[in-house]
Amino acid sequence: MKRYTYLIVGAGAAAASAASAIRKQDLQGSLLMLGAESDPPYQRPPLSKGLWLGKDKEEDISLKRPADWEALGVTLALGDPVINLDPERCVVGTKAGKTFFYEKLLLATGGQPRPLPTPPGLENRVFSLRSLADYRRLHTRATEGGTVLVIGGGFLGAELAVALSSQPGLAVHYCVSGKGPLAHVLPPPLVEQVSARYREADVQLHVEHHFKDLRSESGQLISRFADGAEISCDWITYGIGMLSLTALAEAAALVMAPGGVRVDDGMRSSDPRIWVSGDLATYPDPVWGTPLRLEHWDNAEATGRAAGSSMAGKEVHFQHQSMFYSDIYEFGFEAVGECRSDMDCYTDISPGGDKAVVYYLRDDQIHGILLWNVWDQVKTARSLIAQKAVVHLQELRGRIGDW
Repeated sequence: MKRYTYLIVGAGAAAASAASAIRKQDLQGSLLMLGAESDPPYQRPPLSKGLWLGKDKEEDISLKRPADWEALGVTLALGDPVINLDPERCVVGTKAGKTFFYEKLLLATGGQPRPLPTPPGLENRVFSLRSLADYRRLHTRATEGGTVLVIGGGFLGAELAVALSSQPGLAVHYCVSGKGPLAHVLPPPLVEQVSARYREADVQLHVEHHFKDLRSESGQLISRFADGAEISCDWITYGIGMLSLTALAEAAALVMAPGGVRVDDGMRSSDPRIWVSGDLATYPDPVWGTPLRLEHWDNAEATGRAAGSSMAGKEVHFQHQSMFYSDIYEFGFEAVGECRSDMDCYTDISPGGDKAVVYYLRDDQIHGILLWNVWDQVKTARSLIAQKAVVHLQELRGRIGDW
């Protein structure tokens, strides 16, 4: 059994970012990355965006070529998930029965889709989307046409509905439990804009539909909702949240936090030899100091970079305010901080209604900012949040934006 200076469990954005950061500090220590997927580290956002719209190709979304990882001194072991961790012996074991010792360990295992309750025998007609392999299966099914039901009003569901509405031969039904797509984030005026755009694209949008159960009848899938409504389709895809993969952290008796693992501002866990990054890490908010766990690509890269630097001996105090983004047809937005529509919101909309800045407040302080078709202002948004100033709603008009 080989001992590695650095062992990374996971092969996503956080893991890749950590490996690169380690090598900036330490060119000598042995480094192994263990990934459950067979594909080498790749960009995940194109799975629900650019790959469907022709903006990206599979061969272009890899984070590095295999030769580049080799040149960096990173050994990749893919397609064999880690299933056990012994922190006393500093050893991990894989499903194939391989064992590896470590001096320093990073858990960057991410998460898996929250499952949609599906009766036995119907699994091959119900699709989630998390991995490149999932995308391949989903894309193959989409090319066969028919009627698809998309379930989920969050980012993944919203993007899937856009992607599938662009595919020829598909009739798309889209069900959300809220008052519209992304209603948990967007204020009502923007929800209305987005909803109208789906309908313009011939998507059958169903709001305030809470999924209850699923059955097969005469070759069709019948989805039933809490209000008794039923929708018939050929197949289903969904995005109803994610479950963090915490089993290894729990086996190591790490201190946990809601949804993840509690770490310090250097991404170090309660075990001094184990770091955590990406979707799994709950760290002190760089502005407010409160526990924070995020599931965004930018956050995975940033926390992975911090963890890798810390593992390699650099003093790290994580200060990055992570951002997230999405594209819904011609609407694009970037957002920083806590953006929830149930907070106190002030929406500064341009006269034509095509641009907006949404400020999310708690106790008269800005906790989040969403930039709707407003670009190159993320740095300004981060600065406004970091000031922690007490503001009045009428003072926010024109703080960002050129109208």
